Amino acid sequence: MHGKFLKPFAGLVAGLVAVLAGCATLPDVAPYRDATVQLRSAVLASGNAVGAELRNATLAVEEKDRANLEKSAKTFSENWQVRVESADALVVYAQALAEITKAGKEGGDTARSLAAALEQLAGGVGIALPPAGAVATLTDTAAFVYAQVAAVKASRSLEDALVAAQPAVNEIAAKLGKDLDASLALVEAAYLLQRLALDDKYGQEKSFLKALERERRKLYGQGQLSREDEKRLKEIGELYDSSKSWREPMQAAFAQLEKRHEVEREVIVATKAAVAEWAAAHRGLAFAVRDRRTINVEGLIQATLEARELVRRLRAL
Repeated sequence: MHGKFLKPFAGLVAGLVAVLAGCATLPDVAPYRDATVQLRSAVLASGNAVGAELRNATLAVEEKDRANLEKSAKTFSENWQVRVESADALVVYAQALAEITKAGKEGGDTARSLAAALEQLAGGVGIALPPAGAVATLTDTAAFVYAQVAAVKASRSLEDALVAAQPAVNEIAAKLGKDLDASLALVEAAYLLQRLALDDKYGQEKSFLKALERERRKLYGQGQLSREDEKRLKEIGELYDSSKSWREPMQAAFAQLEKRHEVEREVIVATKAAVAEWAAAHRGLAFAVRDRRTINVEGLIQATLEARELVRRLRAL
């Protein structure tokens, strides 16, 4: 008898829980926005640090090699400015997400607001999204992102809209990763110019040391040493010791170049990793909205801190 009454009551409770869950406050996206602002700051600092190192390198080479290095440093700085503009677009998108969730609304209007923010993000990183009638003229990346924007617009809830947006966010992050790879290629080219300049500057000195080493190995390779051989080996040692005044500064110049270049590479690679973490943190937004739980941005924060630490190391060289 009691069971007949309990079944409808249980259904009523389940329905009430569902309603209350739907009315629960949406999670605060401010941590994601704030972490994105920090990412943008790291991108700016990374480019400034590497660019400054490249500009300073022009002062350490002969005047005849300076023009190419100055051009290389300028190209990198101009290229990185575009990276900063892309990071600005990430911040604008994250701010839009924060405002959408703060409004606490669900449904089609919210999905359309997210779609508009996503479209603005794509344009901000250099992916043009013209009206639907022009889709046939788009690149593969643009066509893919445009299709995801349309899917976001058609969503009926914020959770569904975020899920639909994720493939586009992944594609945008991948595009930024490729852009950073292009910046890294510029750093590699600048390194080669610096290496060639040092090789040219110390060409005679390096040849002299190599000649001494070849002769020393040849003498030892003969097996039994004569008095003349021993005398010559002693002379070679004295010649090597007498080169200390210019040999050590030369070796230090090459070592400093290699060390600086290694950290420059690490700065850009770390920046790329931070962008990937930004996309990964976005992936968790849909689950956070669904479960009404706190957004996890620890991975993004840690990746950003690692990039900034490398910037500090580069500036300390």
